Amino acid sequence: MSTKRNKIIIGLLLLIAFVIYTQYEKSAEPTWKVNDENFVVMEDWEELMDTEKSKFSDLKFADHFKLLKNSQISIPLANNQRKFQVERTYNFGQQLYILYSVDLVERDKEESDIPRLSVNQVEITSKKGKTFRFPTDIYEGEGAIGGVVYKHKLYRSVMVHAQYDNIETDEDWKEVFSSETVKLLNPTLTSNKGKMKLDHLTFKVRPHNVFELPPVLAAEKIDRSLQLYNNEEVHLDKFEIYQMGSRIKLDSNIKDLVSLFGTIENGQDNYTLHADITENEGSGYYMETYSALDDLLNMDDSDHLKLSFTHSVHRTDKSYTFPVSKQDLEQFASNPEKDITRNEVVANDSDYKVIYRGIENDVSNNEKGIRFSIESKVENVGQEEYLYFQPNYNENRIHNEERFLNNLVTIKNSSGETLQNFDVMQTYDSEQSGFLLFFHDGLPKGDLTITLSNIAKIYPLQEKVEVPLKLPAADNH
Repeated sequence: MSTKRNKIIIGLLLLIAFVIYTQYEKSAEPTWKVNDENFVVMEDWEELMDTEKSKFSDLKFADHFKLLKNSQISIPLANNQRKFQVERTYNFGQQLYILYSVDLVERDKEESDIPRLSVNQVEITSKKGKTFRFPTDIYEGEGAIGGVVYKHKLYRSVMVHAQYDNIETDEDWKEVFSSETVKLLNPTLTSNKGKMKLDHLTFKVRPHNVFELPPVLAAEKIDRSLQLYNNEEVHLDKFEIYQMGSRIKLDSNIKDLVSLFGTIENGQDNYTLHADITENEGSGYYMETYSALDDLLNMDDSDHLKLSFTHSVHRTDKSYTFPVSKQDLEQFASNPEKDITRNEVVANDSDYKVIYRGIENDVSNNEKGIRFSIESKVENVGQEEYLYFQPNYNENRIHNEERFLNNLVTIKNSSGETLQNFDVMQTYDSEQSGFLLFFHDGLPKGDLTITLSNIAKIYPLQEKVEVPLKLPAADNH
């Protein structure tokens, strides 16, 4: 019995040795040295990923929140002593980042010797089984430096963007963004030795519904309150991170509150914070803080931002009206290189001074239009920081969205018709910032009446409130 037991033990030891040997063979590095004059060689994986983050800014976000995924795609390349391997992937909607590698062989003298991935079309299948095919744009990163070498593999990366040329309805958008897979159709590997076709490559992606509030990836409690000018209170609940964005959740609903105003300090610079307040049905109110996320991603994890809130911006019923005469419009049309200057004071009350400047040829923006300016009487805050005008086209108001319909411009002709073929542009000159009303079909020919309505007004808070923000950990929600 002992002889039989010894044979079994010896057999097991040989099997273990074989497994260890084969694993070593798979992971062992070739003994030849990569010529660093011909290739950019990375010392370690961290250096490689730092290079990737410099090419694709989204990767700082993806890496911190553990959204970069390993891949199981590995394809031996026939008669070439190489293997194509997808190393990492990341997706946002149907935008797909792929970091892949191809083995080097000793005879490789330049990057073009090593096969490069390309793809011209993707296929997306919705949860309901509807299939869409789109051409692709391939982006190789900011200041793309080409491939880099780490452990005898050449690493390259691409961001694959589907060109959604043939989507016409909201329903189709929902179908596309409900997909959990993206298939690269007929990908190829190309080198100076020729082209090689691969089978379709399929990747799992996270569904991305552009019509819903993005899910929270991480959050930090804030629990601070702001006292408004009228003694109402706004409570800042928590700082939330979602896919490529950030917001502060509010526990309060102030009917006419449009935005909060102040400064952001990131340790090096101070700049203006003007955060709009938005509503999501069923989820409450949020203050968008996109710039805060960008700053935090570029800071050390131990550092923090300081948000200082000093003012609140409110929608009011205040409005101003001024005429533009047919005579002025005709005079300008006859000689558009010569401005019609009016500088007529429309209003000069306790809140604003409004001036109709005239009809101008704005050479810097290559637009001709009607210009006005509005000057706030609030000290230490320039009106260009929070006054942004928009055309008042929409006659069918959406319930509960009145707060967002502020700083509206309505233009009526001599028949009382509301015009809908114009836009508003902010302008600057040495004297006064202002706004230009420009028309897509050229300046109208008759008398006009222009009304500025629901003008937003800024008020100082009862006291300044400072809120420190840190980048939440990925699992902190």
